[in-house]
Amino acid sequence: MQQQMTPILTCAVLLLLAAGANCQKQYSKARKLELREDVRRMFQHAYEGYLRHASNYDELRPLTCDGHDTWGSYSLTLIDALDTLAAMGNFTEFQRVTRLLEEKMNFDRDINVSVFETNIRIVGGLLSAHLLSKRAGIELEQGWPCKGPLLRLAEDVARRLLPAFDTNTGMPYGTVNLRYGVPKGETSVTCTAGVGTFLIEFGTLSRLTGNSIYEEVALQAVHALWAYRSPIGLFGNHIDVQSGRWTALDSGIGAGVDSLFEYLVKASVLLNRPELLDMFHEARAAIDKYMRKEDWYVWVGMNKGHVTLPVFQSLEAFWPGILSIIGDTEPALRTISRYIGVWKKYGFLPEFYNIAAGEASPNREVYPLRPELIESAMYLYRATGNEYLLELGEHMLETLEFSAKTKCGYATIRNVVTHEKENRMESFFLAETSKYLYLLFDEDNFLHNDGSGGDLLSTEDDVCVVQAGAYIFNTEAHPMDMSALHCCHAHKEDIYASLDLQRFSPREIFKRSRERQVAVQDQWVPQCHPENYDYYYKEQDNVQAKETGREQGREQAGATTTMAVDIEVFDEFQQPAGDLLVSNFERIREERELNESLQRSEVPRNQLTVSDLDEFFAQRRENFGSASEALKYVLAFMGNYTMDVAFIRGLQLYNANISSVLGTGAQKEYESRMRSLWQLYELEQQYVANIRLIQGLGLLTFQAAGDQMRSYLAEVLDSLDRPAHLVKQEQDVPDLQPTSAANASSSQLDNIREIILKARHTYAIALVNTTAMQEFAIRIYLSGTSEGGVRINPLLEPAELSRDELMRPLKLAEERTLFSYTRRIVDFRKRMAETVDRLQTLMQDSPPAKGKEAAGDAQAPKADATTVYAQTEAKVVQAKVQQHDKKLDSRQSTQMQKEKPTEEGSGLGSGQEESGSVWSQFVQTILRKTTVQRVKFDEAVLLEKTRKALEKHAHKEQPHHLFACHRPEYIEGFAYRDFYPEAL
Repeated sequence: MQQQMTPILTCAVLLLLAAGANCQKQYSKARKLELREDVRRMFQHAYEGYLRHASNYDELRPLTCDGHDTWGSYSLTLIDALDTLAAMGNFTEFQRVTRLLEEKMNFDRDINVSVFETNIRIVGGLLSAHLLSKRAGIELEQGWPCKGPLLRLAEDVARRLLPAFDTNTGMPYGTVNLRYGVPKGETSVTCTAGVGTFLIEFGTLSRLTGNSIYEEVALQAVHALWAYRSPIGLFGNHIDVQSGRWTALDSGIGAGVDSLFEYLVKASVLLNRPELLDMFHEARAAIDKYMRKEDWYVWVGMNKGHVTLPVFQSLEAFWPGILSIIGDTEPALRTISRYIGVWKKYGFLPEFYNIAAGEASPNREVYPLRPELIESAMYLYRATGNEYLLELGEHMLETLEFSAKTKCGYATIRNVVTHEKENRMESFFLAETSKYLYLLFDEDNFLHNDGSGGDLLSTEDDVCVVQAGAYIFNTEAHPMDMSALHCCHAHKEDIYASLDLQRFSPREIFKRSRERQVAVQDQWVPQCHPENYDYYYKEQDNVQAKETGREQGREQAGATTTMAVDIEVFDEFQQPAGDLLVSNFERIREERELNESLQRSEVPRNQLTVSDLDEFFAQRRENFGSASEALKYVLAFMGNYTMDVAFIRGLQLYNANISSVLGTGAQKEYESRMRSLWQLYELEQQYVANIRLIQGLGLLTFQAAGDQMRSYLAEVLDSLDRPAHLVKQEQDVPDLQPTSAANASSSQLDNIREIILKARHTYAIALVNTTAMQEFAIRIYLSGTSEGGVRINPLLEPAELSRDELMRPLKLAEERTLFSYTRRIVDFRKRMAETVDRLQTLMQDSPPAKGKEAAGDAQAPKADATTVYAQTEAKVVQAKVQQHDKKLDSRQSTQMQKEKPTEEGSGLGSGQEESGSVWSQFVQTILRKTTVQRVKFDEAVLLEKTRKALEKHAHKEQPHHLFACHRPEYIEGFAYRDFYPEAL
């Protein structure tokens, strides 16, 4: 019978009670072990309840004692709790579950799963169990820890998650199908934590298997997310992984963001990547500046830093633990004391706690047995030894036993005020909450190993150390053994095997280095030194030689005999096309000149500041002598200052409503590079002009018969290609002998051209509308500051905007560029109408079908173009639905194609098959134009793309400089070697 130890008081009871002080308990080693065993019994009760009632499901429902699937229907709790068994020393059960997973677990299933949850729970759980196999007494496979059945299972799951990373930015989708990849129609919006929480699991997998793609895609996702921070260094809550646009702008350290910061710290240690820790410190500086309020952390707007949600979320309780890992324990203790106060008030942590009101937020009083508070307590106790944290652990254990325990497990607390239960026990209760409580009281657990001891493991090529730690926990509390990673990583990348080690002896290195540096010293002359005239004249001679060569080339070209030849050009209808060809050449030349001028006129970086805007808004009309002078000032201001890509995206200058008409390409173009204010304003006005023209011409809603449709679209294209001055001249010349049909056609054409001219004129006015430019500047000012409304004084009156001296005519190339989006829509609709006509021709030319179908077709009326068009659209919709529902397995589709002729029982020349092929060709043609085709995932292509994206983040050593001259490397080398020749 264990002896019950009464806690000893550390203060004189009478004196301290009189002074009103609180006394803190002290915990003997025996008392800690008692509490540890209480935690073991708690875990065992919940674990046995899961095995008995829900082993075939993801999670246990503790009130009804049955199970249900939540994250993927793959016995989630069984995998999630596996390393907890090892941590508590239950190696027999660990071995049984391991054998069960090896024999029966199969992830080749047609189910959609959360990429984030599957990674941290399944991949993390399998990797951790693999690394603990030796300690648990598992018979190891030859080559462990670089090989093993659990490692292969983990890699199988991770490889099924890789298609999620095949995006424009490298940030992953939130959902993936374990068999078919990213589901069709899957949203590209995911939470910030869902982007940045892969480095521990994927990095471990790469170091164990030697396949670098996992670590590289995880690293690229973090770098991509980092690039989309706001100008003040904060992250939003949700982001579009294809465009990089933030869709939720609240910034905090809790739900949706939390594990990003956790992985920056832990992965920097696990993977030996100090740049990740630098990123954390930079992110923390912004967090402390904008979110930290009296040791609480609130939610703020990511662009301005103003408080948006003054609440504490239970998920934020991980933060003190992270601070303790980097050694900053004082603020960690102050913050955790705030959180402990909330726990003691309710016995649990509500999901949301209103800091200002001092109470749980309405409808957010739930506590799903989360581990974050006890996780921070465990880390801080290991760092400080403060027994107040043991008291917290004991209190948590008591409240869980009293209020959450059921006959077959532990239940979520639906309301922390009333302690009402909910019928769910999440897998992290066994994976995290129980484990951290156990480790808090078990000070000698092997998971606390800091690398001071380990086991030697002999391999075929070397001897390495395993089970030395330190153990790095992922966000689901699955520990990764750092020593095993380094052991396996060195085994996979033995760069010394093929080297001639004699060449790298100290004497040989020193000899070659001195010879090379002496040769460099003899030849080196400082190029930027004023006395280096030889270099200067040599460069001048090279320049003059190049100019002489160009002049001689021009003289030879001029001396060449040329002869003019008349060539007649005809189009496909045997009509003269010489004039059209010349006009096209002129158009191409103008566009080329325009592109070259744009490339030559690159905007120098001149970042806009608030003081610049204040000065701009202070201008008055009376400060300028004329309207032209005022316009020149505004244009000069707009063209002088620039906006970086991060500011353009962070301030959300792009109007999302534009994409509903012009598509997402407009946003990508708008946010693609640094632009001046004038370029942003001009591009925005182009979008507005296109939308106005598209709506004015009714291009999205226009419906007509085939001939009429093609005629209308052809007239629109012709009018878009025709310069404005020619259109005005043609409108001024009346028709000599108009007919009724010609009147109708002319009226339609005039209407089209009038709408286009009006759109061009409105755009031209917008380019001189100083008031609109001032309003554009106000949008930037309000988005980038916390100031209120700004009043402006119009510099030009509306009547002054249409003056001829202010407006300039557009060139042909500029007019074509202006309506490029409109032209794209017209081209698409025209191609679709022509496809329908070709389909009708094929149907009319195809032979009649035999049998009953032919008889039925003979009774049916002949379809005209309108009917065909309507039927076509219906079939396109039907085809899309079928394509969405079908499983896109290439082997299955191939088998279906092989079996189809046999099932139909028709010959090669049957009318049914002929008709089916026509419809098939048509549907495929339309789908290629209207839908994004699913591209088969290629792991090699993803790896190549990821490595290319990571090149810009590679560490590059900066060369030494001596004033303006490059400092030769031999100076430092000789200075060191001459005084310390034996160092090498």
